[in-house]
Amino acid sequence: MKRTISLFSFVILLSVLAGCKGGEGSHTERAYTVEGSFDVDSTIVLDRLVLYTDRHVALDFDSIDLTPQHTFEHQGTTHGIDELFLCSDGGELCRFYATENSGVVLKLTVQDDILNVTFDPSQGDSINPWLQEQTKNIAQLLGPEKKRTIDSLCHLHPTDVRPALLLRDHIEVLNDSIFVRRCMGAFGSEAMPDWLIKSIDQILDESSRKPNTNRRLAPCTIQTDSTTFDFSASRSDYLLIYIWSDYSQTSIDSLKVVANLANEEYDMKRLQLVTLCLASPDSIWWKQHTKDIDGLHAWLPAGFSDERLRKWNIKDLPTVIVCDMYNNQQLRNEWGQKLRATLSRIPNRSSFSNIPQPKPKANRGR
Repeated sequence: MKRTISLFSFVILLSVLAGCKGGEGSHTERAYTVEGSFDVDSTIVLDRLVLYTDRHVALDFDSIDLTPQHTFEHQGTTHGIDELFLCSDGGELCRFYATENSGVVLKLTVQDDILNVTFDPSQGDSINPWLQEQTKNIAQLLGPEKKRTIDSLCHLHPTDVRPALLLRDHIEVLNDSIFVRRCMGAFGSEAMPDWLIKSIDQILDESSRKPNTNRRLAPCTIQTDSTTFDFSASRSDYLLIYIWSDYSQTSIDSLKVVANLANEEYDMKRLQLVTLCLASPDSIWWKQHTKDIDGLHAWLPAGFSDERLRKWNIKDLPTVIVCDMYNNQQLRNEWGQKLRATLSRIPNRSSFSNIPQPKPKANRGR
């Protein structure tokens, strides 16, 4: 709920700033519609639904009444693009956009107690399904590939607001303010209105004051193949956390590389490997890929929607994190020499650093 309050403080700030400009509201407004449906259980609070609309000159809100079939309809007006937030007493449920003459159709479902939203890729909504599809595709790419894809979209479509919105959504993942500024320079004014520029500027400012490293991972417990692992419990080992899935071939290939780092090259270190699989055809496939790897392995079917991963701000595959024994992040999504340098600084299991530690070959399947 704190996240929701913070979000709306930001929305209100944007509205106040935009309201000072005046004149924007003088354009002719056109209608749009929103149709929503819920296929959820009692784990999702649907009491007192409210739809907040950031019009960038004002913040409106409307109460939403569900039909007996758990559906609703809403009609609004805009002269450009509105940003909408559907909320209940439990907090924010989803965020989406509406433009002139558009028809947004969304469906909210629950899987493993996690709320998911999908948008109907109809002709009436050109933004939300496109953003959802691009976000899904980008999540499967490595950092450099993400940048190339986003850079291409921004420069090939300089008059389209959708790549600009996509860029804003990935600022924290990209973690490169120079790259973001360069992409912003590719857009014309029709794709980068004042409210969006201000929003990106504020996110960049906040990101510069909140580096990924040296921040503690939120405590949680995860059921692995051999035990229930509590990330908040005291321990003597550092953690090498690797997050992967079946739909990211890069993450599958890198799994062996990370396993070799933890169990071969740096096996003398106080280091434990933890792998988290976000998608797998079945448990047999997952176990086949992890059975010969020393470490703790977990399969999280909810994927990026898993609440624990949301708290960790996991948005990329593959993701690699090195944590100390207090759960402070020492490195995040850095590879090559930077990853090796971080692992090299981890204390050895023995005080005699020059003595190689015996390797439990019987457990390595070799």
